Amino acid sequence: MKPILFYVDDEPHNLVVFEAACPEDWEVHTFDSGIAALEKIDSVRPHVILSDQRMPGMTGVQFLELAKKLLPHAIRIIVTGYSDEDLVVESVRKAGIFDYFKKPWDVDDLISSLSRATEFYRAEEESRRLQKELEIRERELRESNENLSRALKDLELAQGKERELRSELECWVPPFVLWSIQQAPMAQSMKKNLFAIAFDIIESNRLHDVSYKGRPMRGRIIQIFTEAVLRHGGWRESHSGDSAYGHFGLMQEGENAAEAALAAAREFRVGLKSLSDISGIEIECGISLHVAPECPVFLHTVQLQTPRGTVTQKSFDTSSADVDLLHRMEKLMHELPGSNIVMSGTFVEKLKNTRSEFIQLGAHLFHGQKEPVELYLIPSASTQGSDIKRIVDEAVANSKDDEDVKK
Repeated sequence: MKPILFYVDDEPHNLVVFEAACPEDWEVHTFDSGIAALEKIDSVRPHVILSDQRMPGMTGVQFLELAKKLLPHAIRIIVTGYSDEDLVVESVRKAGIFDYFKKPWDVDDLISSLSRATEFYRAEEESRRLQKELEIRERELRESNENLSRALKDLELAQGKERELRSELECWVPPFVLWSIQQAPMAQSMKKNLFAIAFDIIESNRLHDVSYKGRPMRGRIIQIFTEAVLRHGGWRESHSGDSAYGHFGLMQEGENAAEAALAAAREFRVGLKSLSDISGIEIECGISLHVAPECPVFLHTVQLQTPRGTVTQKSFDTSSADVDLLHRMEKLMHELPGSNIVMSGTFVEKLKNTRSEFIQLGAHLFHGQKEPVELYLIPSASTQGSDIKRIVDEAVANSKDDEDVKK
């Protein structure tokens, strides 16, 4: 950076001597009055400003004081032919001078002092430049941090919404689907050993349009069944207004799946009794339990082009002759009073301990089955004293007659 100097002195000889003393690579501007120098100070912007003290019209201190206001970073030096301590004090206080010279000056001392002044200006200018860059970087960093904070908040909100949406979707999507996706790409079909449970409301027409505390009674029955199945680790696959079907073992086959299904059936029956008692409305359901070995699990995908774009719907269902048998078994319970639980022999065999309260109903051949099915009953309190075996035998016979008629 080329040094730029101003020198103000009302004696022309001093101006010539000063300019001649300065190195050739310095840019030197001389003025015979403070007014003349002030007119050029903003356009030239000198690094160092020297001024003689005793001048007509405006003293050196007065000039440097004005120069300080116009160009505060310039280095200011007072020049005087007298030894005056009060002048030095006043120069420092009012004009903030960097140094002072006494006339006549020694050229070497003058150039050495001016060199120190220009170097000091360069250092201060570099410091100001770095400080400005630092402020710019701090501002940019602050803005970047603010943008990052806003982005993090937006991300947290988005993640929160995603978690809420995921939690809500998991309430609608069967856990089996989520489990299958996590394990591996879902095959179009697979087979599972299922411990199935079903119920149907007996004389359900009595409950049509019947509500309790503003909610349809049939909806409350479905909820009791669903809660019992979910609580014991199963899944309610389907339901209608009068019946529902669920199963255990779809995701993980455990030794206690049969016990869990039986516990769900017992809990459901207790829930029905409680609902009947508090509502004053008699509710009876047939409940059945059966094992569906190697039951196919069918995955369905339907994709259509519609005015809204491509619409894809996926679903799954479990279906087999054993699932059909589950529903046929449940229908037999409609001939017995109360809410009774009927189980197949294959289901009972999977229980750890055979219960003494089970009533053996014998083997029955159902339509669509190749072999007779052993049936066991957990009777309701209302069933006590009934000729259970006879009623069930007749029900099975009637179901066969109905199938023959349909053929």
